[in-house]
Amino acid sequence: MMSKEIIELSAREIVLKIKNKDISVTQTVEAFLNRIEQINPIVNAICELRKKEDILNEAREKDVLIQKGEISGLLFGVPITIKDSIQVKGLKNSNGDPLLKNYIATEDAELVKRLKNEGAIIIGKTNTALYCMDWQSSNFWNGQTNNPYDLTRVAGGSSGGSAVAISSNLSALDLGADAGGSIRIPAHFNGIYGLRPTENYLSNRGHVKVLKKPQGRRHIITPGPFAKNVSDLILMMQVLGDNAKYRLPELPNIDFNHSQWDKQALNIAYSNTINLTEVDNEYLELFNNFISKIKNEPHRFKIDHPIYDEKKAYLECNKLIGFEIGVNFPKAPLLSTFMYSFFRLKYKDHLWAKGMALGLRLSNTKYAETIDYKDQFSEIYDAFLTTYDIWITPVCSIEAYKHQKAGKPFIVNGKKMPYTKALASFVFTTGFSGHPIVVIPIGKKENGMPVGIQIHSRKWTDKKLLEIAKYFETFTEAFVSPL
Repeated sequence: MMSKEIIELSAREIVLKIKNKDISVTQTVEAFLNRIEQINPIVNAICELRKKEDILNEAREKDVLIQKGEISGLLFGVPITIKDSIQVKGLKNSNGDPLLKNYIATEDAELVKRLKNEGAIIIGKTNTALYCMDWQSSNFWNGQTNNPYDLTRVAGGSSGGSAVAISSNLSALDLGADAGGSIRIPAHFNGIYGLRPTENYLSNRGHVKVLKKPQGRRHIITPGPFAKNVSDLILMMQVLGDNAKYRLPELPNIDFNHSQWDKQALNIAYSNTINLTEVDNEYLELFNNFISKIKNEPHRFKIDHPIYDEKKAYLECNKLIGFEIGVNFPKAPLLSTFMYSFFRLKYKDHLWAKGMALGLRLSNTKYAETIDYKDQFSEIYDAFLTTYDIWITPVCSIEAYKHQKAGKPFIVNGKKMPYTKALASFVFTTGFSGHPIVVIPIGKKENGMPVGIQIHSRKWTDKKLLEIAKYFETFTEAFVSPL
């Protein structure tokens, strides 16, 4: 096969062709390395590549195993990239923190161990936002990641490098992470597929970890996969979520296949916005067209949404994030004041800044109260997502926007909209509940930029959600890289 044909294969197809000896692992890896050499200087998705000879040696070793008939692993020979907040032994792991930009990980994160054990070849790390907190992936040491559909536009964030690696065919799969849309918005902006799994389904060991510090981030944030189709998301989750094979005491031993869709008619809720936030008219037209397509199928539909105090939930969500980030901060006077000023000045969002600052100085009692609130909030979503099989929503107000300073307002349908209003409104509180959410692309605007939808389901129904998403995928066009 030609290199171009190899890089366009899905991960499942790569594994099958390697096992059938249609292509070698070395041939596969060389195709992706050549692609990276050609395209990465343009998009800047991969911020650190393993030594080329080390990657090729690993590929040759796997080819020897093939000749011996010793192929094993669901991801045998598949080139994979990893977000620069998830540790890969021997590679830099900054967590988007300038103080950690030269830190070399001394061990693999738990999920990286699982990927390697199933035969994947880790080829490099992908760029993220400053402190992993923005919807564009840019920092002063790795630079700016560009959208392959339009290099003058953002990749999304904070897993922007991850999404661009997939949409540019630089890797077959990627492992990112999501707290406030960091998988969902980049998938939406880059016309690919991304899953934010049920909170605490996948291990956070070795993720946003700081040397000689405790594991601070234990709520809200969750690692998750990016892929070119839903089938590959399922393949990744079969590895990442196999908590029976790779047992850890803090993770539930839940069979990934326990929640399969029975192919019966679905009870579907949908809403063309979240929290009454305006959505770009052309994007909304594509959203409504998609809903019209699936309405021709024998499902039940209702316009509906969970009801809660958005401002209260947004504040409490950020208090919890602020507290858990603060675990790894040095003790310093006026730290909460600095935190408030940073978020207020950078993102122009008082409530976000207030929540982060309050979180830094939560007492034991106030922390417990915040966790109690999270539990109560999750019950609202659980009740809603028990009434319906799924809930379909936009991902944010707009498509990928032009490179700009964080916090600068957008113009949506001729009206000025605050930066975080257009983005966070759709992804912060939906992530706070902890239920799984998958993003799939549904089309492109006239300017050529892709847009997607979020599909939500009840906690611990990740496989069912993905099977429904795979069914919805048949109503959309197959992924083709724009470069």
